Amino acid sequence: MKIFRTCIGVAFTCATPLMSEAQEAKSFAYTQPMEGVYAQYWTAQELAVQDAYAGQPHRLYVEGQGKLGEFHGILNLDCTTPRFSTWLAQSEYLSSDAVPAEVINGLRVIWCEG
Repeated sequence: MKIFRTCIGVAFTCATPLMSEAQEAKSFAYTQPMEGVYAQYWTAQELAVQDAYAGQPHRLYVEGQGKLGEFHGILNLDCTTPRFSTWLAQSEYLSSDAVPAEVINGLRVIWCEG
């Protein structure tokens, strides 16, 4: 039993510096108005913070829910050269064509300029 307690103590000691250096996670939310009372809600968050690799694309999980249906996708957001941004994966129901320009522009503001 002493060995177990020692390992736990070491694990917390080793993890403490990593937790204190962690940055606050960025997130994005946008409500796309639609006809009448309907709307499409878009959210995004980064899958893994890549600050250690400056200049690398941000890998974002983008989700949409509402009147148009559900969308789930992973976007490789290239801040240096926007045209090199690519969808690594996307849902079968709604394609990435359904993601409005306001969402892409908002993602660029938060992750590329922020």
